[in-house]
Formats: sequence, C-alpha cells, structure tokens
Amino acid sequence: MEVALAGEEEGEQVGEENQRCDGLAQRGWVGHRSWQSDRSDLAEVDDPESAMSTVAQLLEQLHTSMTSLPEKEVTTKRLLELAKEKKEARVLIGSHSQAIPLFISILRSGTSIAKVNAAALLSALCKEEDLRVKVLLGGCIPPLLSLLKSESTEAKKAAAEAIFEVSSGGLSDDHIGMKIFVTEGVVPTLWDMLKPRSHQDRVVEGFVTGALRNLCGDKDGYWRANLEAGGVEIITGLISSKNTTSQSNAASLLARLVSAFGDSIPKIIDAGAVKALLRLLNRDNDISVRESAADALEALSSKSSIAKKAVVDAGGIPVLIGAVVAPSKECMRGDTCHSLQSHAVHALSNICGGTVSLLLYLGELCQAPRPPVPLADILGALAYTLMVFSGTDGKSFDPIEIENILIVLLKSYDSNLVLDRILEALASLYGNACLSGRLNHSNAKKVLVGLITMASADVQKNLVHALTSLCSDGIGIWDALGKREGTQLLISFLGLSSEQHQEYAVSLLAILSDEVDDSKWAITAAGGIPPLVQLLETGSQKAKEDAAHILWNLCCHSDDISACVESAGAVLALLWLLKSGSPRGQEASAKALKKIIRSADSSTINQLRALLLSDSLSTKAHAITVLGHVLVMASQRDLVQNGAPANKGLKSLIDILESSNEETQEQAATVVADIFSTRQDICDILATDEIIQPCMKLLTSGNQVIATQSARALGALSHSANAMLKNKMSCIAEGYVQTLIEMSKSPSIDAAETTIAALANFLSDAHIAKEALDGNIVLALTRVLKEGSLEGKISASRSLCQLLNQFPLNEVIPDYSQCYFIIHALLVCLSGINLENATNLDPLNVLAWMARTKEGAHFSSPLWSAFLDVPESLEPLVRCISVGLPPIQDKAIRILASLCQDQPSLLGEHLNRSQGCIASLASRVIEATNMEIRIGSAITLISAMRHSREHSIDVIEESGHLKNLISASIDMMKQDSAPTSLDIEVWKPYPENSLYNYDKDVLGVSGSGKVLEETVALWLLSLICSSHLSSKLTVMDLGGVETISDKLASYTAKQQVHMFFLSFLIFSVPILAILFLYIIQLQSVGLNSRCLLLTVWNCYIV
Repeated sequence: MEVALAGEEEGEQVGEENQRCDGLAQRGWVGHRSWQSDRSDLAEVDDPESAMSTVAQLLEQLHTSMTSLPEKEVTTKRLLELAKEKKEARVLIGSHSQAIPLFISILRSGTSIAKVNAAALLSALCKEEDLRVKVLLGGCIPPLLSLLKSESTEAKKAAAEAIFEVSSGGLSDDHIGMKIFVTEGVVPTLWDMLKPRSHQDRVVEGFVTGALRNLCGDKDGYWRANLEAGGVEIITGLISSKNTTSQSNAASLLARLVSAFGDSIPKIIDAGAVKALLRLLNRDNDISVRESAADALEALSSKSSIAKKAVVDAGGIPVLIGAVVAPSKECMRGDTCHSLQSHAVHALSNICGGTVSLLLYLGELCQAPRPPVPLADILGALAYTLMVFSGTDGKSFDPIEIENILIVLLKSYDSNLVLDRILEALASLYGNACLSGRLNHSNAKKVLVGLITMASADVQKNLVHALTSLCSDGIGIWDALGKREGTQLLISFLGLSSEQHQEYAVSLLAILSDEVDDSKWAITAAGGIPPLVQLLETGSQKAKEDAAHILWNLCCHSDDISACVESAGAVLALLWLLKSGSPRGQEASAKALKKIIRSADSSTINQLRALLLSDSLSTKAHAITVLGHVLVMASQRDLVQNGAPANKGLKSLIDILESSNEETQEQAATVVADIFSTRQDICDILATDEIIQPCMKLLTSGNQVIATQSARALGALSHSANAMLKNKMSCIAEGYVQTLIEMSKSPSIDAAETTIAALANFLSDAHIAKEALDGNIVLALTRVLKEGSLEGKISASRSLCQLLNQFPLNEVIPDYSQCYFIIHALLVCLSGINLENATNLDPLNVLAWMARTKEGAHFSSPLWSAFLDVPESLEPLVRCISVGLPPIQDKAIRILASLCQDQPSLLGEHLNRSQGCIASLASRVIEATNMEIRIGSAITLISAMRHSREHSIDVIEESGHLKNLISASIDMMKQDSAPTSLDIEVWKPYPENSLYNYDKDVLGVSGSGKVLEETVALWLLSLICSSHLSSKLTVMDLGGVETISDKLASYTAKQQVHMFFLSFLIFSVPILAILFLYIIQLQSVGLNSRCLLLTVWNCYIV
C-alpha cells in the first residue's frame, strides 16, 4: 500500500532555504569551499573515494566547534542535497559514526534553518531500513516532537515528515521501537495536532495522519481511550476533508484501527465513515486515496456483518465493482492500481461470503435483465476475480458454471466492449491454474481466446464460432477449428501477423500436433514446415520453442515428414536455437534434432563440437545429448579411425569427462555410457588408456550419478570376448575394485545395479573375483536380486555366475538361507526374461550350479529341495523348455531332471500344464547329441507321463514325435554307455511286483541309484507301451524286442551280473511282459507272430 506524502508546499520552503544559503555563500560563510562547488558534490558521489572524502569533510565541519551557526546551516543543506539525490550518499552519511548524533544535536540546539535541514536529513536517511532503525535508536524522537510543537510552519513540516518516516516500519515486530514511541508519548502528541482547534497546515496534517497510521496498534493503551474520546470522528472528518494526503492516510489509519479494535466498528459506522469511504472511491479522487478507501472497506467488511450490511445499504457493491474495473477503464498502471483492485475484490468477497460466492453472484448479475451496473463492468470485475481466485475458500466450485455463462454471452454480445470483457473473463478463467485444470481443453481455449482478440473482424467470427463449439458441442479442438481448414488458417497467421499473433497461432498448432495425429499431415500438406523453420530463426522465444516442439512432433509421426523437415533446412535453424535459445527452446531443439538427424553427417558433428565450447551450461548439456545421438549412428570405421569427425566427436565427449562442472560431467558420462552400451562393435578397439582412464577416475567422484554412469561405460567397454582386452581391462580395474565394491552397496538401487553390471565383466579375473568376494559383494548382489530391476537382476546373476566359475558354491554363498533366497529370486528373474532368441541366461546358469549341488555339501538341506518348496517357482523352468531355444531348454532340463525324485507328481503336473513342454522334451530326447541331455529329457518326460500318462502320450503323438521317440529310445538301448554323471535319482520296480499291476504305478516304489542311457530308454518305452496300443507294435516293428534280447545276451555272455545288469534286467521285465501279453491276446496268430512270441518268451525266461 502506498502512503500519500505531502510534497506540494515543500518546494516553497526549499526555495527559501536555497536563497538564504546562496546568500551566505556569497558573503563567504562557507569556510574552505564555496557554495557553488557543491554542484559537483553529486557527481563526486559516483566515485566512492571522493564521496567518502566529501561526506567526511562536511561532517567534520559540523563537528568542529569553530564552525559558526550559519556555516552549519550551509553544511546541513549540502548534506541534505546529497542524501536526497543518491542512495549511496545516504548510506555513506548514515554509516559515519558521528552523523546521526550531530544531526540530533542540531535538532536540539541549532538554528531554525539548521533544525529544518537536520530533520529533513533524518527523513532522507530513514528511506533505508537499516538507517531508519539507527535514527530511531539515536534518540531523535524528543527533539522532533519539540520541533513539531514550534511555531514555525516549516519546522512543523520537517518534524512531521521525519516522525512519519522514522515510524514507517510500524510496531508489529519492533518491541524496542514501540517502547520508545509509547514512552515519549508520540501518539497523544500527534492526536493533539489533529484536533479541530489546532488548524494544522495541510502538509503537517497529512504527515501526522500518516505517522498515526504507522503507529496504530493495540499495544499502546492510549489508542482505545482516544477512540472513545472522539478519535473516530476526527478520522472521519479527515476522510471527508479536501486534503488528498490526509484523506489517503486517514482511510489507511481507519483500516488499521478496524483490524486492531474490531469492537469500534459500530462507532465508525455511526460516524458516517462507510459513506465517506465510498465517496473516496469516486473517479475524481486520486488513485492513492481510492486505494486506501478500498483497504478500509475491506477491513470493515472482514470484521463485521453489520459493516457488510452498511456497505450494501450505502450502495457499496456497484461502487466496489467500479473500483475493480477503474484501472482498466481509466488506462492506469502500477502497484497502487493493483492494490486498489485487490482491496475492492476482497471487500466484495467479504460481503458475498467468499470468492466462490462472489463469482457466482457476478455470474448471476451478468444474466440479469437490468443489472445495477453496466454489463461490461460486471464482466471486468468477474475477469479480475477469476484471475486472482486461489481456491482457499474451502467451498466447492465448478468453473464450468461460469464458462457456460460466458459462452452464452459470447454467442449474443451486442458491442465490442462487451466482447472484449467476455474474452478478458475467459482468458482469466483459462489462465487460472486452480480452475483450468477442471475444464476440458483449457489450454487450447486460452490460446484461442488470444487469437480472437488479435483477429480481424471477418476471421474473428469464425474463431468465436470455434470457441463456442469447443465449449458447448462436446468436440475436440481439431473438429472445432474445422480440421484441415482450421490448420490452414493458423498457418496463414505464421508469416504475416504480429509477433503476438504468431505466438498464439504456433501455440495452437503445437496443441494440435500433441493431441491429433491427423493434424501432423495437415500441417505438412498445408505448407506449414517452411514457416515453422522460419520461426526458428525470426520468431520470439516463445514462438521458437513451440515451433521446435511442433517439428519434433511431426518427425515423431513419420519418417517421410522428418525428411521434409530436414530438407527445409531445419537442422541449421535448430542448431542455432540450441546455441542461443531459452532453456525450454534448447530442450525442444535437442528433442527435434534427435528425431530429424538420421545420419552422422560430418558438418553436423563439427557444429555440435563447436557448441561444446559454449559458455552456456544449458547449451553444452543439450549439445552433448545430441552429439551422443549422432555418434551412435556413425559407422564403426568413422568412430574408431583417428581424425575422423565421429572419432573427434567421441574424444570431445571423453575430454568433457574431465570438466570442472559437475552437471556437464554428469551429462557427458551418461552419453558416453549410452554410446558404448549401444555400440558394442567399437568397444574392443576403443578400450584404450585414453578412454578407460578418465572413466576409471570418475569412479571416485563425489557425484553418485557421474560415478554410476562411468561404471556403466566401463561395464560396456569390458563386455568383450577378446581375452587380451579382458586381461587389459582387469589390470586397469584392479586399482578401482574396492571403489566399485563400495559403489555396489550404494543406497541408490539404480547406482548399485549399474556398478554390479560393470563389476560382473571384471569378475572373470581371479584376483578381482577374490577381492570382490572378500569385500562381501554377495550381499550387494542379493540386495539387487531382491529390489532391483530385471536388468539389474540379470547383471547380479552374471556376477554370481562369474564367482561360481572361480570358487565353490559354499565359499560364495555359505549360508543355506541365503542360497534359498537366491534360488527363488533367480526363478522370479527368469520368469520376466524374454526367451526369444536367447541362447545363454545367467540366472539359469546359476540355478544349474545350485541344483546339482550334492546333499550334505556344507548345507543342512539339499539345495534342490528349495526349488520344490514353492511349486509356482517351477513355472519359469518349465517355460524355458516350452519356448526356449535348445541351449536354454537343455539347461532347464538338467535342473528339472535333478528334481524328479522328490515330487514327481508335482513336477509332472507343471510339465503337462505348460503348452509345448511335453513335445519339447520329446524333441530333445530325439535330437540331443549329448548323452546327459538325452537322459535328462527322458527322465523329465517320464515324470510327466507318471502324472498323466495318456495325456502326455497323446500330446507327443499329436506333435508327430511319438514314432521318432520310440526309435530314439531303442537307439539309446543300443548304446554301449557308461553311467551318467547326472546323479539322477530313479524309481525302480521290484521283481516281486506283479507284472499285471504295472499300470497301477509299479514305479511308485522308490529306490535310488545311477542309471544307464539304456535303462532310462527301457523305462520310457515301458510307460509308452503300457498305455498306447499301437506303440507296442511300433516297438516290435523297429526291432525293440531284438535290441532287448541282444542286450541281455551281451550281459549274460560277459557274465556281468552287477548292478547295471540287474537294473537293465529289472526294467526289461515290464516291457517284455507287456509285449508278451499283447501278442498272446491277438485273435489270429500267424507264423511271424508265433516266431515273435517265441522271441519274447526266450528273452523273458533269461
């Protein structure tokens, strides 16, 4: 709130003083310097040394006892001129230790003119808050009050102004100041000056009223007593006076009185203050008076319902509405105007019961057939209220209500003034963050309103129709504008219109390109790309930003459009925007460039390298990002060949890694890591000291992002099949292993993941692996397996795999519970991996290590039991068999085969439930060349058959694998194989079981032992033949019986009656029995059948 100051009459006094001082100067009373030389004092203030010297000399003249009284008058005058003109001079004067004591001394004992000058000097010094406090504490109040009571009008003016200025800080937070003012009785003295009998000068009256306003508060008990003794009437009288300064300050004082003494409101109303304040809001009054009056009305209406009624009864609502729109109608600007509007709106809100109620009230007035004020004024007040609405009322409010009212008015406006006010209100509505979020298409509507205000009459009509359609018809901005026709209209605004018009048009095109795919081709087809590129060069910053954003949207939509944008010369324009644009423009430019640039052009690379030298951190950061994008597309040759533009660009990024600016380092480290992670083909060649060493050094950076990204870059560089390169990287990394281990334990899971990914590639080195193991790296790996992303879990799996290649499992993970957790975490990880085209999975490799760990190997329970504790965890392994490639299938088969004994029914259920798993197992039995895989596949297939034999065999038959499976099983019996190393637990039938009960799960009786390939084959054939009629004939047709006979004969010939012979014998009995029964049940037995029966019988009696 501005305080009205009395200054009209002051010029006369200054003129008199100048005449007197000039006279003194002419008579030689100035001492060392002539009065005319003070004209150069102001210039000297600009020079700190000269200024200090001048001030010091003048103050010394005041201090010395040899200076005469007239000389002191001149000296104070010169100091006053300096203090009034220059802030620096005020600071210099006030900071001098003797200045304020000298001025106060002069106030006490100087001549009348010197006292006036000293008081004016104190007023000037109080313009600076620090000096105001210093003046107050210097003891100025008593001499100023004495001066105020003097007979001289000029002395009173100077004293009143000084008291006004020294009290301008108020008393709310100044306990010492309050004590001074109360102790010295300032308020009673000032009140006495305002009593009607005093007949004070208008200037004095204004300053005294202002000082009282400054000092008003309930901490000084005199205030209440004075109000009861006629103070309210005095203030009301001042409000009604003809003194502008007094009116303004009195109204402001009244506002403070109301706030401090709410119970005085009835007395204030009875004194006629409300009507007096409303009169002050009249257009004829000064803006500062109106602002103070509105302030007082706001205070009154906020404290009392009686006051609200008094304002309404006095016709206050139309007057307050007029005050809100006055600055707009009278073309006034400035803080006082805004303050007037704010106070008036708050007063109206108080009267209506809150801002929401005020909005609804103004909305109703807009629709009234005969409103109490002009419709344009109501709309103006509504516009301002919408602009300042903050939603703090706590009342629910649907802005659509106001929007609907305004749109109805927009469809039927009768004058350009009303149209302007409607658009102003809509602009406030759509521009208010609290309200626009609850309106559809608010951003588009806001821009459309702006376009309407700028458009010519013929275009305006179409745009108004578009706005009303958008608000009323439930359609989008694309349809509201008329689709392609609207797009063409907007593009036409880009070239010929004003800068503001261009901004609105390009902003609406940006919204269209964000929301409507069809608009992208419409913009292109309407010739929008060239003017958009032109805007990048000649438009305002806002237009450039939106143009770059549109071009990015267009390029994202289609490669064909991207080619059009590139051919229009957008790359150069965007690079220029990248150099000189605003931060938002640079960001939009970088995004667009990354879409437009589709090849690593030498010229582009060189220009981006030049931008890396920019002093602007924002430019440099975006240039780094775009350069990284370009380099990723460069050929391997250009990236690795010394001197090639791409190679130079990459080295420029490496150089930036040593930048002193952390933000730049962070950006460069991220981009370098992206390049090496994406372009694995260059890592072997570029893993040189000049690239690796800067990355290694950044591992010790205090910035976690820099260290993490450097680790990622190193991880990519070290991810090589080149043994020599691995050794070199390991040698370089040895000194940083401890750093990497510490980083892997970072509180940030992202940082831990990235570090582990880098470390995994170094763990193939035995020394590094040992150091990592000693550094408890497994704890960090376990955390990532628990909390990390899928990619992080895969990296942790790779690290575990590297460690298990170097050390026994019990040294890597000595605790069973930790192993248990890792097994389940790896199975979860495995379930999220895309198996398409995967040939090696680290989680699967680690699971295979754990699954084949022998029972009792330093653990309380066998690790394979952990796989079965949570049955659902078997699904990822079964999925690997169902959809994985053979290398993945074989790894999963090894694991599942080792789990077959414990819960074969459970495993069989999962195998049968997974589509494609049974067929895949049969395929591996048929196609695998590795004996262990064939046996493992057969054993796993047996588990599936034991759970659902008929279903399993039907699936195999449907897949076309059944005959080949039987043939492969017979071939397996022919092999002269040694026992498998799989340590597979098998279920053996005991001889005493009846052959006729085989189908009733003879294999359910368990025992254990190692098996031969031929034994598993026999077992598989037994299950197939026991349930599938035609398979019995197939076995015989393919020579199965002869193969069994030959195998038995070979054992008996060698007299090898040991466990493998007994095993083969035991498993041959069931299938021979099945075949024997099948043959004797044939109704027609020919010669060949009798021979076959004899062969089977001979085999059986062996």
